[in-house]
Amino acid sequence: MSMGLLYGDELSGFSRSRVMLVLWVGMPVLALLLHALQPSLEGAMSLTVFSMLVVTTMASTIAAAMLSVGIIHEKTRGVYSLFLVRPVKRRSLLLAKFFAVFSCVAVAAIFTLGVGVLYDFARGVVPGAAVLRELAKSAATGFANIAIASSAAILIGVLAPSVVVGVILVIYGANQISVLGYVPVLLNLEPAWVFALAIGCFVSILLLTLAVAVFNRRQL
Repeated sequence: MSMGLLYGDELSGFSRSRVMLVLWVGMPVLALLLHALQPSLEGAMSLTVFSMLVVTTMASTIAAAMLSVGIIHEKTRGVYSLFLVRPVKRRSLLLAKFFAVFSCVAVAAIFTLGVGVLYDFARGVVPGAAVLRELAKSAATGFANIAIASSAAILIGVLAPSVVVGVILVIYGANQISVLGYVPVLLNLEPAWVFALAIGCFVSILLLTLAVAVFNRRQL
């Protein structure tokens, strides 16, 4: 079974899950509600900008939780032992999950931003070119954080013995690691989004490599 088939199967499963359906609908609705409930934001911050903040704070946690819980459930049910009777590489199982969840969350994030842009246009608030450029840079940083959190969740899912332990490690571990993407911003490194993407790629590859190494040694 090729990596492409595994990715397609995981993508289909995650995209049809209740969590993703809630996420695709819930993130835009939550951004609208939070923006409406904050009168001080009116005129000070467009929904486009506010949506970016909602996306970057929520998406990485949701992606990490989905991945770690999914892997732990499949370990306890013995799903992987059934896969491995076929000529399937163990790393393909983990990488397919990583890319499938990252793709789903990225689509949800882009959709949320799109709703923000349309809402602003409907109100006559047209984001300028400078604002859109900053949003693109912020989105790059946000996606780097999602990648870091997701790769950390893969490692947590492989290591954690139970769902409860996995969720705790995601909240207090993966979330903390994911803020590495903001280090260039905090240090005023320019261009910050380029450094953020570089950090995101490096940390994600490192964590995924560790997860694959541990998974290869595990008795399934």
